[in-house]
Amino acid sequence: RSAIMKMRADGDTPIGDAMIQAKRDVDRTGLSKRHILVITDGEPADIDVRDPQYLRHDTKKAVEELATRGVRSFCLTLDPNADDYVARIFGPKGYMVVDHVNRLPERLPMLYAGLTR
Repeated sequence: RSAIMKMRADGDTPIGDAMIQAKRDVDRTGLSKRHILVITDGEPADIDVRDPQYLRHDTKKAVEELATRGVRSFCLTLDPNADDYVARIFGPKGYMVVDHVNRLPERLPMLYAGLTR
């Protein structure tokens, strides 16, 4: 819980790239149920890319690519404005908005249980 509470935003959230990297680790597990849980404070961002539409599209492509390889993606976001973009990226049942970081410790166990059923 203390590690979660110490997290701070730095303005750089290359979600698509991180998901592709995480897939390599997931592949090594050998498990039949494979999930990637993205926890973010906001929409995809990258200091090297200025176009937010490009970054959203890049992340959506990563979600689609992972799905074709049997990896389910889910996004838990702390961005209260996430409904504007996150459903288009992860799908209508592929995300959860948590209204405040203090609620993460109570929401994560429920989310984990739902994803691993």
